Amino acid sequence: MKAFIKKTSVLLLTGVLALGAMGGANVNAQNDEFKIGDKFTKMCDKAYVVDYKLEDVTGDNIKDNVILVGTKTVSDIFCDTLTVVVQDGKTKEYSKATYKDFRGYQDKEMLFIGDFTGDKVKDVMVSASTGGSGGIVDHMIATFKDNKPSVIFTDKENAGIDINGKYIDGYKAEIEFKDLNKKVLLDVSASKDMYIEQGIYDKEGKLLQKVEPWIYPFSQLEPIDYNRDGTFELKGYQRIVGTSNADTISHVESILKFENDKWNTKGAQYSTYLVK
Repeated sequence: MKAFIKKTSVLLLTGVLALGAMGGANVNAQNDEFKIGDKFTKMCDKAYVVDYKLEDVTGDNIKDNVILVGTKTVSDIFCDTLTVVVQDGKTKEYSKATYKDFRGYQDKEMLFIGDFTGDKVKDVMVSASTGGSGGIVDHMIATFKDNKPSVIFTDKENAGIDINGKYIDGYKAEIEFKDLNKKVLLDVSASKDMYIEQGIYDKEGKLLQKVEPWIYPFSQLEPIDYNRDGTFELKGYQRIVGTSNADTISHVESILKFENDKWNTKGAQYSTYLVK
């Protein structure tokens, strides 16, 4: 099928957003930035240091050692049991945070330090690529204020914003953004020849089979301080596919903000493909 494909976007918003301008050392060795002691070795047995930053994340204005560790059982670059360990800069005591089955490939920059809760204390964000064909990246955000670790972004939030949909007559897909209480129609006619061949639509555009698009989890989360108030929001990227992984029908960008002890979807932008 010879077709010129053009992307268009529509912005959906609920509420008001002030949108401004927008190495693996073994724990038994000594790192260039901090000295690993017996307590750390005991806490992180058989683990490797994956990334490291020196930032105040406990809120006492004294910089802490923020250490990302993981175990390597498959390869030198894939890390199981990724865990953030914080050594308090004042007391030298350790605390840690993770969630079940948090793992991924080691990269140069896996740690981001910034305030997501609005309490003026920096939090710890970890991003780890899963290496799958869908380009999925898992994330974790943990707070360590007053040396009390708490994970506020887990595998549950990694699933992405709440979206579902279905194909309907006329080579269209009805997509519902449940968090925003919005429904939109996507034009999927760019792939109509394939759908007719697969028996999903007839030549007149009548739907012959039930098709529910698959919504991928976040492939990326980007910390952005939209309001320039020192508190970071998250810009998330997801993909919607139709009949197969190769049949992308939309890309979704969403804005998440941590409010009232949970992540709220503040807006979403989607794209569709049109045949000229």
